[in-house]
Amino acid sequence: MNAVIAPAMQNDAARPDIRAKVTGRARYTVDVLPPNVVWAAYLRFPYGAGCITGFDLDAARAVPGVLHISVDQGHQPRCAGDVIGELVAESPQALDDAKTALQLACRPGNAVTDAEEVYEGVPQPTDEEAATLARVFADAAVTVEASYRTQVQTHSCLEPHAVTAWPKDDGQWDVWVSTQGVMACQEQVARATGRSAAQVRVHAEYVGGGFGSKFGIGAEGNLAIKWARDLQRPCRVALSRQEEHEMGGNRPGSIQYYHIAADQEGRLLGGRMHLVSVVGHTGRGGGVRAPAYYRWGEIVRTDGTIALSSGLPRAFRAPAWPQASFAMESVLDELAAKLAMDPVALRLRNETSERRRRQLRRGADLIGWSERRPGGTWPGVVKTGFGCGVASWGNSQGRCAVDLDVYPDGQVEVRIGIQDMGTGASVLPVDVTAHHLGLERKRITGRIGISDYPPGPASGGSVTSRFTAPAVRDAAEKALQEVQRLAATALDVAAADLHYRDGVFTGPEEQSISWDDSCARMAGSKIAVRGEFNDRFWGRGESDTVQFAKVAVDTETGVVRVQKLLALQACGLAINRLTAENQIEGAMIQGMSYALLEDRHLDGPTGAQFNPDLLHYKIAAMGDGPEIVAIIDREENEDGVRSLGEPPAIPTAGAIANAVANAIGARVRQLPITPDKVLAALAEAAV
Repeated sequence: MNAVIAPAMQNDAARPDIRAKVTGRARYTVDVLPPNVVWAAYLRFPYGAGCITGFDLDAARAVPGVLHISVDQGHQPRCAGDVIGELVAESPQALDDAKTALQLACRPGNAVTDAEEVYEGVPQPTDEEAATLARVFADAAVTVEASYRTQVQTHSCLEPHAVTAWPKDDGQWDVWVSTQGVMACQEQVARATGRSAAQVRVHAEYVGGGFGSKFGIGAEGNLAIKWARDLQRPCRVALSRQEEHEMGGNRPGSIQYYHIAADQEGRLLGGRMHLVSVVGHTGRGGGVRAPAYYRWGEIVRTDGTIALSSGLPRAFRAPAWPQASFAMESVLDELAAKLAMDPVALRLRNETSERRRRQLRRGADLIGWSERRPGGTWPGVVKTGFGCGVASWGNSQGRCAVDLDVYPDGQVEVRIGIQDMGTGASVLPVDVTAHHLGLERKRITGRIGISDYPPGPASGGSVTSRFTAPAVRDAAEKALQEVQRLAATALDVAAADLHYRDGVFTGPEEQSISWDDSCARMAGSKIAVRGEFNDRFWGRGESDTVQFAKVAVDTETGVVRVQKLLALQACGLAINRLTAENQIEGAMIQGMSYALLEDRHLDGPTGAQFNPDLLHYKIAAMGDGPEIVAIIDREENEDGVRSLGEPPAIPTAGAIANAVANAIGARVRQLPITPDKVLAALAEAAV
């Protein structure tokens, strides 16, 4: 059977669900309101530490519509947002009224809110480490010794964490979850309800973002299931925006110390790295990863953790990599400046990847790197600067299953238990199937987001496409073989002698029969096949990326405007070019927001968050958007699908920081790069 060549792959077609989303017909978990639903919420402590001093349960219980309210006065709160009670009511208004009537009084305690106050500095090296460092620095032409800091970035998904649990009279449970893991949630719901997985149906047809914070049902899911079970009514729990900031997870902050040496030709010799994660009250969930994108030489590395009286980290798009990337890319540019060496040339000297070398050269040409001037020398008050950074992400194999049905009218349905967080995962089964069956996209119906479907991967670690695409291809090829047998019977030839292209089977004597006519000959109501993951469509190799930034900095106000972001991203075969480019563009916007705007602020005396909303917690908006160029860097022999979600989120902040330093001739070593920090760096450089 000849290979199918059809235009469905690498296309610019819109997502199949685009009309439902733009018209509002798409139903997210927060839109689901079953009949007779009750509303539940946690009562939360307002401070980073302290105790409860008073409340009026009788007044709260007297509020019309309140079904239950309790306060755990014996619990020792550990952070702002910590659970201290539960509330169940007939309406969200009753929830709010009960919270007011409760008159909860709390006294703040000694919260740990400032990492700098508890930072213990760089530990003394051991004798062996000291000997290594002495050897490295003895050969150095230049060194950079500096500390860099990154802020805590909270998860701010468009749709909050939400669960609606509905126990049915027949013992079945329907549960809607805003989740990145449909199948994982099915298992968790089964455990929480005491039912088998077959008695639980999890829905996540539409999910409004996750970025790593929504892998399970969470505390909100456990609360919804508890009261749905006890009341035998549907129960809905959705976090408020304040709860999202405080308890919805975050990217940890960091304090990073580097003392790095290079020789006169720009070769990195090694040095010292001390990387401290700034996490929540348990002291867990951090870690700053030092990417091995360059040959760093002999490195002495130590790590530490600082625990604040705050909510806990959760996985956040390329967990731990953007923090270290910002600092490392800054170190390289500072070394380049001391050597009077072009930063791209220094990277080329130390790169471990030939592909990234090529991407660096091409990206420099496309961004206009030849216009770059020495730091701070651009004429005028508003100065232009250029910067760059690199990243990569690995590709592993995994498990996935797909059910594919072909009907007598030639229509095809594909079902798989994955979820689309807005990234375009719903496109994949349609486009892969259309391509390998040589059919128009409109002939394919893709169904995802329900746990009844065959098990697919959770959306994390950039695995969804690279696990799913091989299984869909396997199913499509099995279906094609079945329909080809029908065609062979109709033409009275051997199936192996048929050629198939674009919906037509052709025999050795040019006799032919269409896909539709072949399907019409099936004996039953459909042809059903199951596809499994295999390595025929899995992408080998790394997902390398290089990014460049061009910025304009007003040296009188300190305001930074990103003018252009450019990425060259390797990801193997892009199933749908529009959604792939959208992934890259979205990652760079998120990285720009991290570099310039986002920052969680805690009140020193109380530990409460100053800005637990989307007014004072600044996120990049339409007006902040620069020109964005996303280039899918694919070589001719790359036919497999590789990672894409995380790698383009890693180098953006470092590239922007380097561009700002180039523009003003001074280094801002702390994110976000706000006007006050720019002006302070300029003032320090002028001394």
